[in-house]
Amino acid sequence: MATTARNRRLEPSYKQHSVVDDERGVVLDLEVTTGEVNEGEQMLARLDAAAAATGAPIATVTADAGYACGKIFGGLERRSIAAFAIGLERMATRWLTPHQGRADPQPRAAATVPLRSAQRHRQMHAGKILRPGAPVKHGRFFHSRQRDGVRCDLAALCLSKGRTVKSVVIGDHHPALLRARRRRERWSAEDDRLYQRHRWRSEGYHGEAKTWHGLARAVRRGLDNMRIQAFLTAAAVNLKRLAAAVLRILLEFLMATAQPRPIGQLCKLLHSMPSATAKQPLAPMT
Repeated sequence: MATTARNRRLEPSYKQHSVVDDERGVVLDLEVTTGEVNEGEQMLARLDAAAAATGAPIATVTADAGYACGKIFGGLERRSIAAFAIGLERMATRWLTPHQGRADPQPRAAATVPLRSAQRHRQMHAGKILRPGAPVKHGRFFHSRQRDGVRCDLAALCLSKGRTVKSVVIGDHHPALLRARRRRERWSAEDDRLYQRHRWRSEGYHGEAKTWHGLARAVRRGLDNMRIQAFLTAAAVNLKRLAAAVLRILLEFLMATAQPRPIGQLCKLLHSMPSATAKQPLAPMT
């Protein structure tokens, strides 16, 4: 039972994690989880599954700001995905400095230098050092000394009430996040176009599945039943894409092989064709 919307009550929910082809809108991979699973935990696995299913490497990835974290950016870099347009609206206006753990409108150079190792020291604004501590699941603790916190002029801004030691956790993939932030500031017109295209191509599939195919509500209870419903919905959407592609190819073939006719001859040809459904003759084409 989970929901992140403030205007909705807590209720049983499911999440659909899907990979959509940008060119034709075909659903390449799909997985359904319970509502409490974070989207970022599924993204890299779904990309690997889509690449394995198509047999082609993924060159460009687009996603919304919910996937903007160091783990995702680090995973994309390890997979040699050169271009990815992932929104950073939540943190584009102010930087989160690794050495102080708070938003800084004017980050110093120590906060923006790529950090290649979690064992390195971190520098605070007052020139003090945060030393590495115990590792955690996705990063490492960094701590200041007690006397540094007592003497620091910025302690009121940096430390919680009653605390004299500053402790922060820096993720293992924080350098990749810093590089993504810098890249976001230098987005080209093509990057903006890809991100805007994501809004109607990928997100549009979810809206189509919910509005036209009833995926907004679970037909049956249970994760397995929900997965079946999601897979059938994706199959129906892909069949629609296939029908549109076949129709487009057929029309292109007919246009390439048909002889050009004047508009008057086409009207006479249509009027001469028998109609089993309409008793009135066809209206002339204008």
